[in-house]
Amino acid sequence: MTKPNTGELDPKDTAREEVRSYAIGFLASLLLTGGAFAALLSDLSTSWKIVLICVAALLQIVVHLREFLHLSFSGEQSREDLLLVLFSVCLLAIMAGGTWYVMSDLGERMHESGGGGASMHSSAQDG
Repeated sequence: MTKPNTGELDPKDTAREEVRSYAIGFLASLLLTGGAFAALLSDLSTSWKIVLICVAALLQIVVHLREFLHLSFSGEQSREDLLLVLFSVCLLAIMAGGTWYVMSDLGERMHESGGGGASMHSSAQDG
């Protein structure tokens, strides 16, 4: 197995430790996913449900970065890893924000005309 962030082989690490890391990540992911579903199905207010689901999602991201991608922000390549994560977050924010903007603008434009389309349709039938 390689050391996180270095690409160097570490003879001290064994396959058992790698499997343990994946198992911990898998169990944490299952618990966080189950917690999000439990929050959704609970009798809490909608705002608390949203908060709990968002917290579970953020923790899920941290678990995936740490346990599955083996990213740690301490070490020789921590700066490069941080820049990689920040660049990915920026790209995702641009794509999600752009999609949201385009779809909301499209929705507003479709609802701008109001009932004008219906009145034109009925006058065409009358003539």
